[in-house]
Amino acid sequence: MKRYLLLILFLLPVSCKAQENYIEKSFLHQERERTYYVYLPKDHVQAQSVPLVLALHGGGGKAENVNWLTNRQLTAEADSRDWIVVFPEGVHKGWNDGRVIKTGRDRLRMDVDDVGFLAEVISRMVAEYGVDATRVYATGISNGGFMAMRLAIDVPEKIAAIATVTANLAEVHRHKTPPLATAVLVMNGTDDPLVPYAGGQIKVFGQERGDILSTQETIEWWVRHNGCLPSPKVEKLPDQDTTDGCSVEVATYGNGKLGTEVVLYKVVAGGHTWPGGKQYLGKWLVGRVCRDINATQVIFDFFARHRRVAGRSD
Repeated sequence: MKRYLLLILFLLPVSCKAQENYIEKSFLHQERERTYYVYLPKDHVQAQSVPLVLALHGGGGKAENVNWLTNRQLTAEADSRDWIVVFPEGVHKGWNDGRVIKTGRDRLRMDVDDVGFLAEVISRMVAEYGVDATRVYATGISNGGFMAMRLAIDVPEKIAAIATVTANLAEVHRHKTPPLATAVLVMNGTDDPLVPYAGGQIKVFGQERGDILSTQETIEWWVRHNGCLPSPKVEKLPDQDTTDGCSVEVATYGNGKLGTEVVLYKVVAGGHTWPGGKQYLGKWLVGRVCRDINATQVIFDFFARHRRVAGRSD
């Protein structure tokens, strides 16, 4: 059964290498060849300074899966806004997001410098494609979301904003103090069977995958760090699809340092899924996909509101 499930998850039908407008790039980092795929929008002009979105795949996935998972909305948004999207490839199908993992394949990534790799990808995109260094963003699902949070903690000078889906702050980061505030959007399902909304130990196929804070603790951590207003503006969104069994509540904590904010999209009854994306596995395994919002559009709209402002936030 385990092997069957993994085959469904990993052998997704679309390869970055086969897609028009993808450019495969690689370089040596830590004596490993690291690869990433650059998606240039249809009307891209090389000399034009444009935003960049890093799209980070989840654990067990690959770079080629991310756009498929979102119903190809990442590249659609890139085309409509003339932004660049980069799909980096993790080592052993995942990212070293800082969680301490002692079993399984994930432990093999604990010596991988993914922060350095992704920081170098950003530098190369600025140098080679004229990306606007003040408008670089990171998004990801699950392990990719955890990795986006680590980037905002370890190299916030490189990142203007992050948006994570089905991911909370890893316990290992609880007592860290990043030098800069970063705009943060978190989009989590309350019925996520893999990354518990209430925090605690992540367990996949019975194996422990590290302790995490609850979603509310994660939000409060970022609110404190960013110096946002402690009381949010709360809004319940219209139930656009009454058949999906989900609803969405939005809490916005504004007025943060350097123009930042923290936003929580609470997907009530949502699962370990990308809202508006694919039901990539059965509901009994990963939970429901919310159809009331298009997560990709929400994330790009959020990114469009923010750019990196120079200076320290303390």
